[in-house]
Amino acid sequence: MSTRVHASAAPSQPHRPDAAPATHRPPAQGLAGLRASVSFMVRRNRVRLVVWFASLVGLFAYVADYFGSVFTTQAALDDFAAISDNPGIKALTGLAAAPDTLGGAVWTKIWMTLAVSLALGIVFLVTRNGRADEELGRTELLRSRMLGSHAQAVATWIVLAVLAVAIGLAVALVSMVAGLDPDDAGTTGSWVVGASLAGVGLVAIGVGALVGQFTATSRGANGLGSIVILGFYMLRMIGDLGDGALTWASPFGWGEEMAPWGANRWWPFGLMLALTAVLLAAAWLIEERRDHGAGLLPDRAGSSGAPARYASPLGLALRLQRGPIVGWTIAVVLSALMFGSVANQMSDLLDSAGGNVAAMLQGAGVDALVALLCSMIALLVTVFAVQSATQLRADEASDILEPQLAGAVSRTRWVLMRLLIPAVGALALLAIGGGLLGVSYGSTIGDPSQALRLAGATLAYWPAVMVIVGLAVALFGYLPRIAIALSWAVIGALWMIMILGDALNLPGWALNLMPFSATPTLPAEGMDWTPLVVMTAVALALVGAGLERFARRDIQPA
Repeated sequence: MSTRVHASAAPSQPHRPDAAPATHRPPAQGLAGLRASVSFMVRRNRVRLVVWFASLVGLFAYVADYFGSVFTTQAALDDFAAISDNPGIKALTGLAAAPDTLGGAVWTKIWMTLAVSLALGIVFLVTRNGRADEELGRTELLRSRMLGSHAQAVATWIVLAVLAVAIGLAVALVSMVAGLDPDDAGTTGSWVVGASLAGVGLVAIGVGALVGQFTATSRGANGLGSIVILGFYMLRMIGDLGDGALTWASPFGWGEEMAPWGANRWWPFGLMLALTAVLLAAAWLIEERRDHGAGLLPDRAGSSGAPARYASPLGLALRLQRGPIVGWTIAVVLSALMFGSVANQMSDLLDSAGGNVAAMLQGAGVDALVALLCSMIALLVTVFAVQSATQLRADEASDILEPQLAGAVSRTRWVLMRLLIPAVGALALLAIGGGLLGVSYGSTIGDPSQALRLAGATLAYWPAVMVIVGLAVALFGYLPRIAIALSWAVIGALWMIMILGDALNLPGWALNLMPFSATPTLPAEGMDWTPLVVMTAVALALVGAGLERFARRDIQPA
């Protein structure tokens, strides 16, 4: 008889305790880990935060102290107010509500510079701690633990908001200590000027946060953010030169219209707070919905094959730097045309000004003024050249360099071909800027020969520009990890010397060691070839030193 074994009769499995059900830890949401993120942001950016605070507040304090020693009479302030009330000054710096007061004179000299610098600096810091980290994979690593999807962004916003408010408070306190408030007027003007700077900084946080959602790269975010900030500046400029309507379309215009030491309006600060809130809310919503690592602006599909010119270091660099080259060309062209159109009028006002004002503006007379405008164009070109030169380090840090060196390209050839862009580009932009300055100025005085004359005046700055480029290359070779920061610090120092001029009271020998100060100030003085030859040799030596070190050191990615 066969035996049928039923399934129910099968031997039972040994009894085991019930295992805990598998669990899946959902990703942290919202602001989980915010406190730790804030601490991390402060620690990571502590040097940059201190430098930005000290530089901007220190610059305001220096100008306030210097102006207090220069404008000792009401007549001197009245002369300065007359100089300020012309299209050139309005376009560059805006117009203070009370330029015939000490506070209004300081505002005219330095407020717009501080506001634009603070705005650009904050945009770059937002990108560094946001889109750049996402691009490099740091954000994904941090979110792999219990870190909320918005914690890193909000931490950045909080830290930079504290920076902006701290700068505003410090500027207000410096203003009070320097005695910028008129007698019997209280300290309202000082508080308003500090709040106007803080408000611009807060808006810049929103701009940086939002542009970081549109592009997939930190380079694109910084570029787009710079365009927005400079666009706000241009709107303010056009508005101040026109009927004032476009002034109200710009946060810089809102800060200007707070009118410290004049109307002392507080409500434009509310506009800045409202715009900041809108921009940050938009950035929050977009970050919540977009894919990690992606931007709202779609990547354009490339061609199936790259042109042969992209196979060379120069061709690839031209492609990668195409946007900045176009942007800086437009900036130089517009600046040259604007400077030339107002040069004659500014010169007439300067000739009628008092001695203190003429000395502060580095001399009277049209040639002295035109020479100053040529140096400003040269400094704009220097910014382009340094931005291009620092791409050496940027490409090394982002791993663009190693694939190129894997082929038959030597390190020396790679650097030299890349340096053709700042060298030739600077030469071309100096010629264009000086020529258009001469065309614009010559048209107001009926002298077409000014085009060639001022093109030559600006071209005289090419050796000075190349000294700064050479310094950037040397830093790239010897101190690659901080080369970009130090290169921009040099540009900041040059801007400070340009803005403050004789207010720095630097000794003559120190000025002669500085490339821009050593350059002959054509057409105000005669040509001297000696400093140009010396600076060319210095530039070559710096480039050679940087090349020699780069050829021997290891590649250092970010």
